[in-house]
Amino acid sequence: METGKTGKYLKYAIGEIILVMIGILLALQVNNWNIDRINSNKEATILANIHEEFKANKIQLERVVKTHQDAHSNTAKIINLFPLTSIPQPGVLDSLSHYMWNSFGGYTFNPSQTSINALINTSSFDIISNDELSNLLISWNDLVKDYQEEEKFAKDFAVNQYEVFFSKHFTWNLNFNKDSRNDLNALLSVEFDYLIHNNYDLLDQILNTSGELKVLVETLDKIIQLSDPKKYD
Repeated sequence: METGKTGKYLKYAIGEIILVMIGILLALQVNNWNIDRINSNKEATILANIHEEFKANKIQLERVVKTHQDAHSNTAKIINLFPLTSIPQPGVLDSLSHYMWNSFGGYTFNPSQTSINALINTSSFDIISNDELSNLLISWNDLVKDYQEEEKFAKDFAVNQYEVFFSKHFTWNLNFNKDSRNDLNALLSVEFDYLIHNNYDLLDQILNTSGELKVLVETLDKIIQLSDPKKYD
């Protein structure tokens, strides 16, 4: 009798333990589902913010690059007139004035970093399930800094040398044919020749030589593509 009761008690106890374990496992699973759902919703919000922010950054970069390209193109047109050994005729002076006015660089790309800074400050990069996107976001700040270094060289040159030379020899509007205060002999100087070529090289460095812009554009486009909310619908 006692042996039979003990067996029943053991079976009952084991059954209770199994039920408790099943209950714990189910509770853990439900909890994991809730965590996954919360993280998924959080990721979707973060991706949407990243997508919109980087689309705006792309628009800004395209505008900045357009200014670099215009300055680069107009500087090249000035170089095509070299060597200037005598003061150009009025028609050429008009063209030269236009090229010089549009040869100024000094613009910089300053992207919004709100979404990435939020990820950095909260150590939340691991919430991005796409490893490629996560790695691109982690590398973004360094890529921007590398590219901005090229722009800084050009900006410093434009402010500290290019504009200084212009302000010493020419009126603000570069109206060579109508304002006698312009020192047209400065156009024939070696210094002018040097500054124009240096301006061209610095702009070319930004656009072509360094390769930083190409990497930046490719990364920007890829982040926009990978963060598109439509991919996760």
